Amino acid sequence: MPDVLPVYATTVARLAPLLCGLPKILVGIDGRDGVGKTTLARYLAWNFNISLVEGDLHMKDGCQIPEYHLDELNRIIKRRLDRRPVIVESVGLFHLLEKLGRAPNFVIYCESNNADNDDPDNPVCAWLNDYHKKYGPRDRADFVANTTRE
Repeated sequence: MPDVLPVYATTVARLAPLLCGLPKILVGIDGRDGVGKTTLARYLAWNFNISLVEGDLHMKDGCQIPEYHLDELNRIIKRRLDRRPVIVESVGLFHLLEKLGRAPNFVIYCESNNADNDDPDNPVCAWLNDYHKKYGPRDRADFVANTTRE
């Protein structure tokens, strides 16, 4: 089982009313690299016994900025949403969902003081900075989870 941070219980409490009865909704988790998105997403999927789609697992190889196998992702999300709620976690979540023609019902934005990902010479960091300016994911989130580890 992953580390259980106090913010996990708060996140569960925020999601519980929304997921009661297991409606066919999409929960998105966004945040920069290394903030704990995947760990939180796995915990929530385990806690609620719902499906998780990890964006990183569907990225195209050899790309400096995130590019995804969109047809594959859409097929997986659609098939899983036919049965129960789905969590989709990804760096650049709003960009990805826009490409997929999907909108989340609830978004969690993860941030952490432990993450170090602001290298101006890194093309991914530059892409992320542009993404944050365009989409404002933290401001659009329904809940902000600070996943800083002591």
